[in-house]
Amino acid sequence: MMKNCSAAAPFAVWMLLFTIVPLGVVVWFAFTDEAGRFTWDNIAAIQSHLGTLLYSIALGALATVICLLLAYPLAYSISRKSERAQQTMVMIIMLPMWMNFLLRTYAWMTLLENNGLINRFLGLFGLGPLPMINTSGAVVLGMVYNFLP
Repeated sequence: MMKNCSAAAPFAVWMLLFTIVPLGVVVWFAFTDEAGRFTWDNIAAIQSHLGTLLYSIALGALATVICLLLAYPLAYSISRKSERAQQTMVMIIMLPMWMNFLLRTYAWMTLLENNGLINRFLGLFGLGPLPMINTSGAVVLGMVYNFLP
């Protein structure tokens, strides 16, 4: 029995350091002011940010629905293929996931910015630069791309 507990120790330390401690810090900041004194003011101020919170939840829900609408048909079609084709398709889908999350996000930012590749391409056809970066659509696109597989 003791052997099993010692095997779980690294996981317990990891969870403590990277889950419990950060949550404790969030709770600390929620109930203290700049001087470190206890206050309810931060909790009372949540109502002033309620619209932003609900908008963020709506964007997350939209990204989730889009991921479901894209992923389930793709997964179904992969499941109907031969084993060799399944392995190839899963590899093609998972390959971008080997890149760093932040790097993938910056790549999309480079494509969507006002002088990015997409707007330059549109400029070849006389179409003015479209404001794509810092929009709700860009946020949803980034979430779908980063969380799809």
